[in-house]
Amino acid sequence: GSMSDEPALLETPDLLVSVVVPMLNEAENVRPLWAELEAVSATWPFQAEFIFIDDGSADATPARLREVAAVDSRVTVIQFARRFGQSAALSAGFRHARGQVVVPMDGDMQNNPRDIPALVAALDDPPGFDVVSGWRQKRQDGFWLRRLPSVMANRLIGRLTWTRLHDFGCTLKAYRREIVQDVLLYGEMHRFLPVICTWQGGHITERVVDHRPRTRGTSKYNLKRTIKVLLDLLTVKFLGDYLSKPL
Repeated sequence: GSMSDEPALLETPDLLVSVVVPMLNEAENVRPLWAELEAVSATWPFQAEFIFIDDGSADATPARLREVAAVDSRVTVIQFARRFGQSAALSAGFRHARGQVVVPMDGDMQNNPRDIPALVAALDDPPGFDVVSGWRQKRQDGFWLRRLPSVMANRLIGRLTWTRLHDFGCTLKAYRREIVQDVLLYGEMHRFLPVICTWQGGHITERVVDHRPRTRGTSKYNLKRTIKVLLDLLTVKFLGDYLSKPL
């Protein structure tokens, strides 16, 4: 957690928040998302940089991203030659992040950037947290295909990982940079970054965030691979435990 003698994040004059956005075939969302980030960030009590990762899109996403980067110096674009998945994209974004706080968010406009200052501020709530995870209390998705499987998955994951979160699938979170810097992500691991942080001794809390219906494009990433992911996660747990106390 945070040390008592450190100034609160929001009172740090040079606080930089790195917003990390993985994008896969979201050409029509690039401009609206950037425009919204630009407008909303004007009201934030801290500086921001925006890191967009193109996860090997087959549409005009890379071209749109380059146009945005050309007019906004706060934008960095990382381009993958082929699709490596959301975790790899987030991982690359985290490595390039310069901010003291890293905030991943979806590229489909379903997360609301207006929630970001509250997530950042919550890192300082006593006793101090390393991760503040978004909880989409009112999910704007279909019940049978998205919400019900997700509730079941969240309960199962919570039980298996001893990490109580209502919503493991929400991308929008705020991390202190130190905690995510050394975590290697692969496959679908990004969903469990909070879990891995907890296992490393990080303190985690959650805050309710807005969830908006998708208006353009189609959904690319989902919870279908949950069971496979859980097995991956138990591998991570096992390796982590036994690296510190072999056999």
